[in-house]
Amino acid sequence: MNKQINDSLDIKITGEILAQSFPKRQGGTSFTTFLQTKKGQFVWKVATELPYREWLKKEAEVMELLNKETELPIPLFMHYKEQPEENSLLMSKLEGVPLREALHDANSIEEKRSLFLSFGTLLKLLHTTRPPGALLTKNIWLEKQLHTAAYNVKHYKVDGNEELLTYLKLNQPKPIPQTLIHGDCTIDNVLVKDGMVYAFIDLAGVAHGDPRYDLALATRSIQSNPLLVEAFYEGYDSTPISIEEFKYFDGGLYEFF
Repeated sequence: MNKQINDSLDIKITGEILAQSFPKRQGGTSFTTFLQTKKGQFVWKVATELPYREWLKKEAEVMELLNKETELPIPLFMHYKEQPEENSLLMSKLEGVPLREALHDANSIEEKRSLFLSFGTLLKLLHTTRPPGALLTKNIWLEKQLHTAAYNVKHYKVDGNEELLTYLKLNQPKPIPQTLIHGDCTIDNVLVKDGMVYAFIDLAGVAHGDPRYDLALATRSIQSNPLLVEAFYEGYDSTPISIEEFKYFDGGLYEFF
């Protein structure tokens, strides 16, 4: 592994690698390694298959944009490299653990409620942040996603099918103003420190898009717990999306990505 890392990384950026470790849960699209080096701690992500190599490239591009044009709490972009067998992305390592892990370790409903309250607050910050100019578009995000879904169902293994896709095309929710969105805003893709959700990771889906998609994915794990849903939307400072909107985005569109 050290030789592979040395071949893929610019050691001038990281400094000598002292130790490696790995997250408790690896994502399904890339392999993540935590690096302890003489210059600090880094996250190294590697993707070897399509479409995940393109997703990692998009994450690198988006991270650079957000670092330059916003003050959102995300990792710092360090380096991106494409090789014949893989694409790799190096970024700073933020403190904290994924929200899923923090929820598992929480000792009370009050702790969980506080976590989802801060999650809602953080997502509101994202949705009210002006998108970088390169992400702004007059195109309708949902139409683009449905077009991509049609491609994915024919070329990749996805949970959705043609019947579901037809339903989604014929039953699109009423349009609302687009905002900056995360695009994969699950409890695995936000970090917790000192009992608060405070940062975003895994940014390949960031776009100028429909904020209801983020809201559905953010609350998908707590739909059976009204107290936690209430806490989330208290932090977000809004009424919940409708159950029809939730099902359209979580049990519908998300099945193709």
